[in-house]
Amino acid sequence: MANNASNNNSAPKQTAVKQKKLLLAGLFTDAPVRVEPEEPQKVLVAGLAQARPQKDYPDTFFGRAFKVFKGEFGLMIKSSLFFMLFTIPFVIIIAWFAGYFEDMVLGGAFNFMGDIGTGFPGGGDSLAVSVARLYWDVKEPVFAMVAATLILGGLGASGAFYCAKRCYFQDYYSRFVRTYWMGFAKYWWKFLLTAAVEVLIGLAMATSVLYLLQQQSLGTAGAGAYCAVVFSFIFGAPLMLIPMVMLSLYTTYELTFAQTFKNALVIIVNNPVMVSLVAILSAAPLLLCLINMIFSIIIYVAMLVAGCSLMELCWIAMASRGMTKCHLRKLDADKQKQQELRQQARKESKANRQQSNAPAKKQAPKPYQNPKKKKKKN
Repeated sequence: MANNASNNNSAPKQTAVKQKKLLLAGLFTDAPVRVEPEEPQKVLVAGLAQARPQKDYPDTFFGRAFKVFKGEFGLMIKSSLFFMLFTIPFVIIIAWFAGYFEDMVLGGAFNFMGDIGTGFPGGGDSLAVSVARLYWDVKEPVFAMVAATLILGGLGASGAFYCAKRCYFQDYYSRFVRTYWMGFAKYWWKFLLTAAVEVLIGLAMATSVLYLLQQQSLGTAGAGAYCAVVFSFIFGAPLMLIPMVMLSLYTTYELTFAQTFKNALVIIVNNPVMVSLVAILSAAPLLLCLINMIFSIIIYVAMLVAGCSLMELCWIAMASRGMTKCHLRKLDADKQKQQELRQQARKESKANRQQSNAPAKKQAPKPYQNPKKKKKKN
């Protein structure tokens, strides 16, 4: 890019493009996309096998994700059938048990008319105390139970992400049952561990908010309650990005667990806007489930039918975009380093040549001394 500048009618000067550096380059591992085992072709008749058409999808990362979602919708829905089984506890908690648990803890009969005058019995319920109990004795345990169901859902997501990855990179498969459980067997423990860390961070953030609301209801909220919310979000929100990126890398690139963790840090630092945007859009359905029970059921059905498959493809596109961007920056850095080494080598070679071609310094002649002349003895 040329920058035009004029000083005293002088000609415009052109400055070279300043390449962006790869931040945390020492942690980055440049890895290829995982090569999946080819599914055996189905033989239709003797000597003829079933065709494997390769569809022409865009090269842009998220554009490809949306086109793959549209073109492979039927196959991805079939691949998500077993993932739905892992989400049944979630819908049970949201649709039924949350309301049942609230009635069991608080009961349905409240008397807020006590101690208001003659003829009314004393000892009525306190609205502030009841609201505080609703937050801490009902909402907090329900959130903990929902967190447990989300960890279970993360376990089932291993097979779904594997199928989505094969659709995104056109690794043909038709046996969705076999493919799903193949991915589950490969990545279940990584997804379980990583999803547990992410969910527990989110639960800690939600707990800090519920504690503040409980203290506000009782009128006892202090600086500690506010600081807990602020610091939990300041540290918790960025930390939640790391497991999210790791989940998108597991099925996509040839990386070990430690390398995946390091690459997740590098991708987040070098692509903060895109990673944050994907995280916000991914968390939106869960936040919408908090509105009410009916709305949460609608969101749940929509996510099972289409939302989860689209989210998986977008996460894989995010990982592919991040790895490609870091790969290109690493290449630029390596080229620049090689150029600097070559320039330094040329300078050293030139200095050596100049030193070798320089005329040798003439030594001053020693005064002649007659060898026959004896030295005087002291």
